[in-house]
Amino acid sequence: MNIAIKLLATLFTISLPTYLISVLISVKPISAQVGDFCQFEEVAIAEKENLRLAAFAEKADSTKLKDYQALVKKHQQALKDCRQKSWLKTQGVWLRLYPCDLRSGKLEELMDKIVERGYNQVFVEVTTNGKVLLPRSENNTAWDSLVNSEKYEDADLLKLAIAKGRERGLKVHAWVFTMNFGLGYAKGIERNGLPKFNGDRQNAIARNANGDTTVSVIESLGKNNEGEIPNIDQLFIDPYNYQAQNDLYKLVSEVAKRKPDGIAFDYVRYKRGAGAASVVSNVRYLWIYGQASLQALRDRAQNLQGRELIIRFLKQGFVTPNDLKAVKKLYPQEDAPLWQGLRPTMATKEPPLSYWQSELWRLAVGHAFVGVTYYLNTVSKPALQQGIPSSIAFFSDGNQPVGGGFDSRMQPWHLFSRAYEWRPMAYAACGKPNCIVAQVQKVVLNAPLGAKVSPILVGQWQDLPINELVDQRPSLELQMQSIRKELPTISAISHFAFGWQNIPLTRSRQFCKL
Repeated sequence: MNIAIKLLATLFTISLPTYLISVLISVKPISAQVGDFCQFEEVAIAEKENLRLAAFAEKADSTKLKDYQALVKKHQQALKDCRQKSWLKTQGVWLRLYPCDLRSGKLEELMDKIVERGYNQVFVEVTTNGKVLLPRSENNTAWDSLVNSEKYEDADLLKLAIAKGRERGLKVHAWVFTMNFGLGYAKGIERNGLPKFNGDRQNAIARNANGDTTVSVIESLGKNNEGEIPNIDQLFIDPYNYQAQNDLYKLVSEVAKRKPDGIAFDYVRYKRGAGAASVVSNVRYLWIYGQASLQALRDRAQNLQGRELIIRFLKQGFVTPNDLKAVKKLYPQEDAPLWQGLRPTMATKEPPLSYWQSELWRLAVGHAFVGVTYYLNTVSKPALQQGIPSSIAFFSDGNQPVGGGFDSRMQPWHLFSRAYEWRPMAYAACGKPNCIVAQVQKVVLNAPLGAKVSPILVGQWQDLPINELVDQRPSLELQMQSIRKELPTISAISHFAFGWQNIPLTRSRQFCKL
């Protein structure tokens, strides 16, 4: 019994009624959440864990199950109350599921741990390692199901995760890879017996002028500037390609049927180039040489001279005085090359070659950017049309000019609509929160009026052991407190990723046999 309560009861024995003394003695200390981040105390965590283990044991205890469910509901309300009082109304986390999460009580365990860390939002990855989180019996997409066995062909991990999360007061968002389809894209056989990877899907893969695909070009080994470890399981598509649009549209439609609380679109960009190619300054290294993208770029010409000059620029990576003479000779009936967005020249006579070089490069960059936004607006329709909130995860420096070129990811977040919630990935690694806050500030200052900005952070809680994936960043607490100080309008933040907060649990889930 709490010593302070004992003392209080002793002091007031003479003057207080007996029934009131008994109430004081029976009161337990509040052990729900502590501080701004709404994390549960160890006593509350252990109590729920013991009930869960008993409820889902091989010889389940029905009484324990009822007690467990009651405590889950109690914690749901406690988390809700805490978040309403906190400056941080929404604290989310990004989660990858594995087949073994179908085991009895395992999804419950995951969602409990998420709640206990104070999270009231979770982003569940839909496309994991090139496979999709849809039941095999209902999967008509271009990806095989993550749980791909006859025994579990009706297992719907996404639907189950949404249900288990909501039981605990979590808002469950589906996390969709947008232009990165993964190496598992179109592997296997269609229901009609034909290979999924047909000619149309081969043409859907993004290419540069050398014929390289985003599969053949691998990022440099080691961490990049954001401290991320490169992911070699990548296959990026041509956003202008109809087959790619149709394949993801169908996947998003299936996700929308499960009514998540939102859909978050990630990889809304091209692949980062390797080494020096992480900055691209020549059109030949842009991922715009797929058939559909090339055709769309040629069609931006507004006369025949313009079309011919665009073709020569794409082939060579530059144009020469002889190219200008040649297009005039080919189409003498036209005064000058024309294409969409061509800025008027100030020259009184013939514009200098530098003008045409600059305008052609600007056209190519704009074409790459617009392809991303057009593709996003196409594939997100099933969500937006059903009123499912949609958001975009992006890098604040992914659209930046660098020297005479651009960041090769060509991520045009400056063109994104306020119809989406903006989730800038503030992953800067300078050992202090300053550079992280600066990334968020940049987005807030440049976002359209009315756009909600909800940063994504990488890091570790203070009470968890540091791991190599996050060792160049301050604790999550310090990052969030710094954002609050500099940007008090921010009320939603998420963390990447839950799997990094408990590496042993993640590995046991990843490698176990269902």
